[in-house]
Amino acid sequence: MNAFEPDRVERFEAADGSALVLHLFIPDRTPTAALLLFHGGGWVSGAPFMFHPQARALAETGILTASASYRLVGSTAATPLDCMADAERADTAFRGLARDASAPALFVGGGSAGAQLALGLAMPPPDVEWTAKPYAGMVLFNPVLDVHGGSDGQLRALARDVLGVNDDQALAISPIHHVRAGMPAAVVFHGTADELVPIETARRFRDRTTGFGNRCELVEFSGEGHGFFNHRPEGNPAFDRTLELTEKFLHAQMAEPAAVLGF
Repeated sequence: MNAFEPDRVERFEAADGSALVLHLFIPDRTPTAALLLFHGGGWVSGAPFMFHPQARALAETGILTASASYRLVGSTAATPLDCMADAERADTAFRGLARDASAPALFVGGGSAGAQLALGLAMPPPDVEWTAKPYAGMVLFNPVLDVHGGSDGQLRALARDVLGVNDDQALAISPIHHVRAGMPAAVVFHGTADELVPIETARRFRDRTTGFGNRCELVEFSGEGHGFFNHRPEGNPAFDRTLELTEKFLHAQMAEPAAVLGF
Protein backbone atom coordinates (compact mmCIF):
# COMPACT_ATOMS: atom_id res chain seq x y z
CA MET A 1 0.00 0.00 0.00
CA ASN A 2 1.15 3.54 -0.78
CA ALA A 3 2.32 5.16 2.47
CA PHE A 4 -0.09 8.04 1.86
CA GLU A 5 -3.17 5.97 1.06
CA PRO A 6 -6.02 6.43 3.55
CA ASP A 7 -6.83 3.65 5.98
CA ARG A 8 -10.53 3.99 5.25
CA VAL A 9 -12.89 5.96 3.03
CA GLU A 10 -16.22 7.06 4.49
CA ARG A 11 -19.01 8.46 2.34
CA PHE A 12 -21.38 11.26 3.25
CA GLU A 13 -24.00 13.30 1.42
CA ALA A 14 -23.30 16.69 -0.09
CA ALA A 15 -25.89 19.40 0.43
CA ASP A 16 -27.42 18.46 -2.94
CA GLY A 17 -27.60 14.77 -2.03
CA SER A 18 -24.64 13.64 -4.12
CA ALA A 19 -21.87 11.47 -2.67
CA LEU A 20 -18.72 12.89 -1.08
CA VAL A 21 -15.90 11.23 0.85
CA LEU A 22 -13.80 11.51 3.97
CA HIS A 23 -10.34 9.96 3.63
CA LEU A 24 -9.52 8.68 7.10
CA PHE A 25 -6.06 8.16 8.59
CA ILE A 26 -6.46 6.14 11.75
CA PRO A 27 -3.99 5.82 14.65
CA ASP A 28 -3.13 2.34 15.93
CA ARG A 29 -4.41 3.36 19.37
CA THR A 30 -7.17 5.48 20.89
CA PRO A 31 -6.79 8.90 19.26
CA THR A 32 -5.37 11.77 21.29
CA ALA A 33 -7.36 14.20 19.09
CA ALA A 34 -9.23 14.41 15.78
CA LEU A 35 -8.50 16.82 12.92
CA LEU A 36 -10.68 17.52 9.87
CA LEU A 37 -8.86 19.04 6.88
CA PHE A 38 -10.12 20.65 3.66
CA HIS A 39 -7.94 20.86 0.55
CA GLY A 40 -7.27 24.02 -1.42
CA GLY A 41 -7.64 24.80 -5.11
CA GLY A 42 -9.63 28.03 -5.28
CA TRP A 43 -12.94 26.15 -4.87
CA VAL A 44 -12.54 24.94 -8.48
CA SER A 45 -9.92 22.19 -8.22
CA GLY A 46 -8.04 19.97 -5.78
CA ALA A 47 -8.86 16.75 -3.98
CA PRO A 48 -8.42 15.11 -0.56
CA PHE A 49 -5.08 13.55 -1.57
CA MET A 50 -3.48 16.97 -1.21
CA PHE A 51 -3.43 16.55 2.58
CA HIS A 52 -2.63 12.83 2.63
CA PRO A 53 1.04 13.31 3.64
CA GLN A 54 0.13 15.49 6.64
CA ALA A 55 -2.75 13.19 7.57
CA ARG A 56 -0.57 10.09 7.53
CA ALA A 57 2.14 11.74 9.63
CA LEU A 58 -0.38 13.04 12.16
CA ALA A 59 -2.12 9.67 12.44
CA GLU A 60 1.23 8.12 13.30
CA THR A 61 1.42 10.49 16.29
CA GLY A 62 -2.02 9.40 17.51
CA ILE A 63 -4.28 11.98 15.83
CA LEU A 64 -7.32 10.73 13.91
CA THR A 65 -7.16 12.79 10.71
CA ALA A 66 -9.59 13.14 7.82
CA SER A 67 -9.20 14.89 4.49
CA ALA A 68 -12.60 15.79 3.06
CA SER A 69 -13.94 16.27 -0.43
CA TYR A 70 -16.52 18.87 -1.39
CA ARG A 71 -18.26 19.81 -4.62
CA LEU A 72 -16.19 22.06 -6.87
CA VAL A 73 -17.39 25.21 -8.58
CA GLY A 74 -17.69 24.64 -12.30
CA SER A 75 -18.49 21.00 -11.72
CA THR A 76 -21.48 20.39 -9.43
CA ALA A 77 -21.21 23.46 -7.18
CA ALA A 78 -22.59 26.79 -8.33
CA THR A 79 -20.64 29.04 -5.93
CA PRO A 80 -18.20 28.69 -3.01
CA LEU A 81 -21.27 28.83 -0.75
CA ASP A 82 -22.10 25.33 -1.99
CA CYS A 83 -18.59 24.27 -0.96
CA MET A 84 -19.25 25.76 2.49
CA ALA A 85 -22.51 23.81 2.77
CA ASP A 86 -20.64 20.60 1.95
CA ALA A 87 -17.99 21.40 4.55
CA GLU A 88 -20.77 21.55 7.14
CA ARG A 89 -21.92 18.07 6.06
CA ALA A 90 -18.34 16.79 6.29
CA ASP A 91 -18.08 18.19 9.80
CA THR A 92 -21.24 16.40 10.89
CA ALA A 93 -20.00 13.09 9.49
CA PHE A 94 -16.55 13.44 11.02
CA ARG A 95 -17.87 14.38 14.46
CA GLY A 96 -19.71 11.08 14.58
CA LEU A 97 -16.62 9.15 13.57
CA ALA A 98 -14.46 11.02 16.09
CA ARG A 99 -16.91 10.26 18.89
CA ASP A 100 -17.04 6.59 17.90
CA ALA A 101 -13.24 6.50 18.08
CA SER A 102 -13.28 8.15 21.54
CA ALA A 103 -11.24 11.13 20.35
CA PRO A 104 -11.26 13.65 23.22
CA ALA A 105 -10.96 16.81 21.11
CA LEU A 106 -11.89 18.03 17.64
CA PHE A 107 -9.87 20.40 15.45
CA VAL A 108 -10.47 21.78 11.97
CA GLY A 109 -8.18 23.18 9.31
CA GLY A 110 -7.27 23.40 5.68
CA GLY A 111 -5.20 25.05 3.00
CA SER A 112 -6.05 28.18 1.01
CA ALA A 113 -9.74 27.92 -0.02
CA GLY A 114 -9.99 24.87 2.25
CA ALA A 115 -8.85 26.99 5.16
CA GLN A 116 -11.63 29.44 4.26
CA LEU A 117 -14.10 26.55 4.57
CA ALA A 118 -12.66 25.64 7.98
CA LEU A 119 -13.02 29.23 9.14
CA GLY A 120 -16.56 29.32 7.78
CA LEU A 121 -17.49 26.42 10.06
CA ALA A 122 -15.97 28.00 13.15
CA MET A 123 -17.30 31.52 12.47
CA PRO A 124 -19.95 31.40 9.74
CA PRO A 125 -21.31 34.50 8.05
CA PRO A 126 -24.70 35.72 9.30
CA ASP A 127 -26.89 34.36 6.51
CA VAL A 128 -26.09 30.62 6.49
CA GLU A 129 -28.16 27.68 7.66
CA TRP A 130 -25.88 26.51 10.47
CA THR A 131 -24.48 27.99 13.65
CA ALA A 132 -20.81 28.15 14.60
CA LYS A 133 -19.30 24.75 15.33
CA PRO A 134 -17.17 24.28 18.47
CA TYR A 135 -13.56 23.23 17.95
CA ALA A 136 -10.51 22.86 20.13
CA GLY A 137 -8.59 24.89 17.57
CA MET A 138 -7.92 25.67 13.90
CA VAL A 139 -4.86 24.88 11.75
CA LEU A 140 -4.77 27.22 8.74
CA PHE A 141 -2.33 27.01 5.83
CA ASN A 142 -2.16 30.27 3.80
CA PRO A 143 -5.92 30.76 4.22
CA VAL A 144 -8.13 32.71 1.84
CA LEU A 145 -9.30 35.56 4.06
CA ASP A 146 -10.73 38.38 1.99
CA VAL A 147 -12.18 38.34 -1.52
CA HIS A 148 -14.46 41.27 -0.74
CA GLY A 149 -11.88 43.96 -0.10
CA GLY A 150 -8.35 44.44 1.11
CA SER A 151 -5.27 43.55 -0.88
CA ASP A 152 -6.17 40.13 -2.33
CA GLY A 153 -6.56 41.41 -5.88
CA GLN A 154 -5.98 38.08 -7.64
CA LEU A 155 -8.52 36.36 -5.42
CA ARG A 156 -11.11 39.07 -5.98
CA ALA A 157 -10.63 38.64 -9.72
CA LEU A 158 -10.98 34.85 -9.41
CA ALA A 159 -14.13 35.14 -7.31
CA ARG A 160 -15.86 37.76 -9.41
CA ASP A 161 -14.62 37.14 -12.97
CA VAL A 162 -14.16 33.36 -12.95
CA LEU A 163 -16.61 32.14 -10.30
CA GLY A 164 -19.25 34.82 -10.85
CA VAL A 165 -19.45 35.68 -7.15
CA ASN A 166 -21.49 38.79 -6.37
CA ASP A 167 -20.75 41.29 -3.59
CA ASP A 168 -22.90 39.55 -0.98
CA GLN A 169 -21.37 36.16 -1.76
CA ALA A 170 -17.86 37.63 -1.70
CA LEU A 171 -18.53 38.98 1.77
CA ALA A 172 -19.90 35.61 2.91
CA ILE A 173 -16.68 33.79 1.89
CA SER A 174 -14.34 36.39 3.43
CA PRO A 175 -13.59 35.27 7.01
CA ILE A 176 -11.77 38.43 7.98
CA HIS A 177 -15.16 40.20 8.00
CA HIS A 178 -16.73 37.61 10.35
CA VAL A 179 -14.19 37.70 13.17
CA ARG A 180 -15.76 37.98 16.59
CA ALA A 181 -15.13 37.07 20.19
CA GLY A 182 -15.26 33.41 21.17
CA MET A 183 -13.42 31.97 18.17
CA PRO A 184 -11.34 28.81 18.62
CA ALA A 185 -7.61 29.34 18.97
CA ALA A 186 -5.84 29.37 15.62
CA VAL A 187 -2.39 28.89 14.16
CA VAL A 188 -1.81 30.38 10.70
CA PHE A 189 1.11 29.36 8.48
CA HIS A 190 1.84 31.90 5.75
CA GLY A 191 4.63 32.76 3.32
CA THR A 192 5.87 36.34 3.17
CA ALA A 193 6.12 36.14 -0.65
CA ASP A 194 2.58 34.85 -1.16
CA GLU A 195 1.20 36.73 -4.17
CA LEU A 196 -2.27 35.21 -3.99
CA VAL A 197 -2.99 36.00 -0.33
CA PRO A 198 -0.53 38.74 0.66
CA ILE A 199 1.11 38.45 4.05
CA GLU A 200 -0.41 41.82 4.96
CA THR A 201 -3.85 40.24 4.83
CA ALA A 202 -2.77 37.45 7.16
CA ARG A 203 -1.36 40.03 9.56
CA ARG A 204 -4.61 42.00 9.49
CA PHE A 205 -6.52 38.81 10.24
CA ARG A 206 -4.26 38.02 13.20
CA ASP A 207 -4.54 41.55 14.57
CA ARG A 208 -8.31 41.62 14.14
CA THR A 209 -8.69 38.18 15.71
CA THR A 210 -6.56 38.95 18.75
CA GLY A 211 -8.26 42.36 19.02
CA PHE A 212 -11.47 40.49 19.83
CA GLY A 213 -9.69 38.60 22.60
CA ASN A 214 -9.09 35.40 20.61
CA ARG A 215 -5.84 33.47 20.37
CA CYS A 216 -4.22 33.54 16.95
CA GLU A 217 -0.57 32.83 16.18
CA LEU A 218 0.75 33.79 12.75
CA VAL A 219 3.88 31.86 11.76
CA GLU A 220 5.58 33.59 8.84
CA PHE A 221 7.84 31.75 6.40
CA SER A 222 10.29 34.17 4.86
CA GLY A 223 10.36 34.25 1.06
CA GLU A 224 7.78 31.50 0.63
CA GLY A 225 4.84 31.70 -1.77
CA HIS A 226 1.38 30.19 -1.86
CA GLY A 227 1.27 26.45 -1.25
CA PHE A 228 4.74 26.47 0.30
CA PHE A 229 3.74 23.85 2.89
CA ASN A 230 2.95 21.02 0.46
CA HIS A 231 4.78 17.70 0.53
CA ARG A 232 7.40 17.18 -2.18
CA PRO A 233 9.05 13.86 -3.10
CA GLU A 234 12.48 15.50 -2.96
CA GLY A 235 11.73 16.92 0.49
CA ASN A 236 10.46 20.27 1.71
CA PRO A 237 11.67 21.86 4.95
CA ALA A 238 8.49 23.95 5.12
CA PHE A 239 6.38 20.79 5.07
CA ASP A 240 8.42 19.38 7.94
CA ARG A 241 8.29 22.59 9.95
CA THR A 242 4.55 23.22 9.55
CA LEU A 243 3.89 19.60 10.49
CA GLU A 244 6.04 19.94 13.61
CA LEU A 245 4.28 23.15 14.62
CA THR A 246 0.86 21.63 13.92
CA GLU A 247 1.60 18.79 16.34
CA LYS A 248 2.79 21.27 18.97
CA PHE A 249 -0.34 23.40 18.54
CA LEU A 250 -2.68 20.42 18.82
CA HIS A 251 -0.95 19.14 21.95
CA ALA A 252 -0.94 22.60 23.54
CA GLN A 253 -4.66 22.97 22.96
CA MET A 254 -5.24 19.53 24.45
CA ALA A 255 -4.06 20.96 27.76
CA GLU A 256 -7.05 23.31 27.77
CA PRO A 257 -10.15 22.63 29.91
CA ALA A 258 -12.46 19.98 28.44
CA ALA A 259 -15.22 22.56 27.94
CA VAL A 260 -13.34 24.10 25.00
CA LEU A 261 -12.14 20.96 23.27
CA GLY A 262 -14.69 20.95 20.50
CA PHE A 263 -17.44 18.57 21.54
